Order: sequence, then C-alpha cells, then structure tokens
Amino acid sequence: MMKAVPDEPQTWEALKPLLRDSWQRSAQFLADPSRALAPVNISDADLGSYRMSHPLRHVLPVFDKLLIQPAAEAGLIVAIGDASGRLLWVDGDRTAVRRAESAAFQPGATWSEEAIGTSAPGIALATGRGAQVHQDEHFASSAHQFSCSAAPIRHPKTGRILGVVDLTGDEKAVATHSLALVYAAVSAAEAELKSLPTDTGGVQLTTLGSVRPQLGLGTTRETLCLRHAEILTLLAWHSTKHQRGLSAGELAELLFGEMGHEVALRAEIVRLRRFLRSTPASAGLDLQSRPYRLSAPLDLDALTTMTALTAGDRSAALDMYAGPLLPASEAPGIRSLRQHVSAVLREALLADGSADELCRYLQLREAAEDHHVMYTALQVLPADSPQRAALVASVQP
Repeated sequence: MMKAVPDEPQTWEALKPLLRDSWQRSAQFLADPSRALAPVNISDADLGSYRMSHPLRHVLPVFDKLLIQPAAEAGLIVAIGDASGRLLWVDGDRTAVRRAESAAFQPGATWSEEAIGTSAPGIALATGRGAQVHQDEHFASSAHQFSCSAAPIRHPKTGRILGVVDLTGDEKAVATHSLALVYAAVSAAEAELKSLPTDTGGVQLTTLGSVRPQLGLGTTRETLCLRHAEILTLLAWHSTKHQRGLSAGELAELLFGEMGHEVALRAEIVRLRRFLRSTPASAGLDLQSRPYRLSAPLDLDALTTMTALTAGDRSAALDMYAGPLLPASEAPGIRSLRQHVSAVLREALLADGSADELCRYLQLREAAEDHHVMYTALQVLPADSPQRAALVASVQP
C-alpha cells in the first residue's frame, strides 16, 4: 500500500479523509515538515500565571484520577492544552515525559495545526471532534515517535472550546478504548465545571452598552481605545471554524466603509499588536496576518449573547446584553453587527419571550419606547401583575 509523504501530495490519498484534510491544512503552515518543531513562545513565569488563571485548573483532580494515573501505569502521558493548542500541563510516566520533551511536547509548547501540523490535539481543535493519530500520520517528522488520541473540552454553559485533552505515547495511546477514556474524562470534567461559577476561560472583550470597552482575563482589565476595540470585535466575529479571519482589504472596508485604506489599517494593527504584547490583560492573545486573525479565541460578549439566543436561552442573553454593541462606533462593520445583535434579541423575545424576559428587555434604553414589545408584554402578563399598570401608563398617548 502506498505510504503518505508530506512533500508528495499525490500520496495523500492513502490517508483517511480526516487525516488528509488535516495534512492539506498543515501544508499551508509548515514549509518544511522535516525540520518543524513545536514552538515554545511563553516564559516559565508567564506560563505559571496563565495556568493559575485558566479554568481547566479547577478540574485537574478529575483528570489526575481518571486519566493521568492510569496513563502513568501504562507508560503513557497526558497533556492538557488551551484553545489555541498551547500545552499547559503534561504529566504521566516519567520516562515518557522526558522522552517527549525532546520533541517539544512539553508545557508551553503549541501543538495546533498552524504551529506543528497534524496531531491529535491539532485536529481536535480544528474540527471540534476527537481524533487519533498514529506515529507516521503526523505531518511533522519530529512527532513520528509518538501516537496520540485527543478530544476538545468545552465550557458546559457556553459551548465554547476551553482546550484539549490528549493521551500520548506508544501504540497503546491509540488503542480502540483510548479515545473513549479521553472522552469519559472530558465528560466528567465538563460536569465538574458546570457546578462552578461561570469562568469562560478566554480573554474577554466587553463591548455591549459600553463607551469604554475593556479587554481582560479575570480581574485583570485594560480599557481599549475605540479603534482597537473595533478591530478586535470584527476579528473575533469573523475568526470562527468556518471563517478564519479577514484580509487587509476586507477589514479596511469594515472599518472605513471602502477599500483603499490598507495603509492606515496596517498602522493600527502595528499599534494594537504592540499593545497586546505589552499588557497582562491580553494573556498572550496576539494578532496573526494573511489573513488577519486572532491567535486564540476571544470571549466577545456580543458573540456570547448570540450563542445564548441560538440555544434558546433568552434569559442568559439578557444577562449578557447591557446595550448596543460599541455604541460610539461609526465603523460600517460595527454598525451592521450592532443592528444584527439588537434585532435578533428583539425578535427572539417577541417570538417566545416570557413576561419576565419582556419586562427585563423593556428596561434597556433602546427599548424604552418600543410599543410593539410593550403590547406583547401586556398580552402575556398576568392580570394581577403590578407591572401592568406601569406598562399601560407608558403606552397611553
């Protein structure tokens, strides 16, 4: 049977479709897979701080009991990484851990497809599904000594990918039951996360109803200038699994309303990139080019609102929605998103909103004179509700 070779695309038909797709993506990022090594671009101090703030720290005991201890006994190792593929914790069999370090499979190293090509963690993050990769099925030669099984872990309340859980080692790491073990550990960890206070795990961008947009992780926050908030909002909105960023022309048009402003855009990108690299509030978030995209997922409050609405959770959407998206912005792309989010929220409430949800919506400044919503609320409010009198008074001429 023909063997797939990274620099001979005509041989890739020998791969399973999932792997072939990953190799095709990997070829766009790695010019020389024979020399590629997973990058480590974070200091030990910054990695320590990042791990202390990451929500997956809460479920390390779950992984230790269900996955790490059994893996160590089998001569395997377990890696837990963030949503960008950066490995945060690597533990298991001591000999296997030391051997893995020679291939940069270590805390702080990034194992996304963009960084090191096909691997189980990389495929899991790119597709949102579990994956298994045997030794020579890795795109980069440096990973050929290992086999691995991995699955993404999601925030149980938002559905956002928080990171990836990987089992690595010899052929036991890709045995029939190995991926099932990873899934079981992930399910237990997600159940544990569900019982904890909401912690989305990513850098958060606050834009709704705010003339002072803020970027930060946990209690570390930094106020953004409007232009930087606009750029980050647009990139967060357009950097999804199916839409991997924006070209310079596309982003310039969304910001300025027409093509031909790429020079001004690049100057803003340079300033924003310098800001992100200098502030602890970014927690390592960076901008990548060609196309412009974010180096890791960004928890944009407007997107979280839309996710809740898509799931039919209007109450959660109202919890998040503090007002129009970047109300001071005149950028055409932001105006369009602002109108879209506002309209989807309004229509969802008109279609299925409870009396309480409709009354909560009417507390928003943008809904203060929305008579259609007021009449809808009056139709569903109980006859003896004290809120009826206030609503009747407000709709009377």
